[in-house]
Amino acid sequence: HFFIFEKLPDSVGIEKYQKEFLSPFKKAYNYFTEGDIETGNKQFKDLPAWSAKMEICGGVALTSPKKTSETTLFLEPGTYIMECYVRMPNGMPHIFYGMLKEFTVSMEDNGYKEPTADQEISISSQSGITFKDSLAEGNYTFSVNFIDQKIYEHMLGHDINLVKIEDETQLDALNNWVNLSDYTAFKTPAPEGLTFLGGVEDLFGDQKGYFNVTLKKGHYVLISEIPNAVERKMFKRFEVTSN
Repeated sequence: HFFIFEKLPDSVGIEKYQKEFLSPFKKAYNYFTEGDIETGNKQFKDLPAWSAKMEICGGVALTSPKKTSETTLFLEPGTYIMECYVRMPNGMPHIFYGMLKEFTVSMEDNGYKEPTADQEISISSQSGITFKDSLAEGNYTFSVNFIDQKIYEHMLGHDINLVKIEDETQLDALNNWVNLSDYTAFKTPAPEGLTFLGGVEDLFGDQKGYFNVTLKKGHYVLISEIPNAVERKMFKRFEVTSN
């Protein structure tokens, strides 16, 4: 699972979101799962005008079963939806089965300070993911600097997911699984040998997010859940060594 935050326009709540925004997606996926992509895409013409004012505001990236992820973000006051759109084995996103929640961010300052990062990751549509080649095992707070953002074929932007892999032969399986424009991909369960450890979902406007993780010796990949992530340099392999 994971969850991404969507900031809603004023006067829009979860009921309106489900009725007017999710309905065209449900209709589209009925066609997508049958392989009729063209007819599925036509359903998006029924999206409400207010959906153009929705803002993607980050979230907690992919997290494997029995794992816990911790991500820190700054959220402006307003009404938000948090959702997971990992796909069931039948190809339907989890959000269609109720994996969404509305919450409100108030004007009150919560008193938390911006974290101090031990390591920095940078991501951009031009340069891909930039990070070092190795780290010693231990506890880390990573910052993720979104230098830019763009909308890809799957109608969303790039993000950062941290994945532990058993060996580098699994990179192709990982790259294929996170290709959201392939409606046979991104289904549970994920390929064996991949352990997702969180990260930061899509941020815009030169924003920064943070996540905490304990790293043990092994092979790791930072990857974005976009089409053709490897070809677009939206991945970075690194090793974690013993102290």
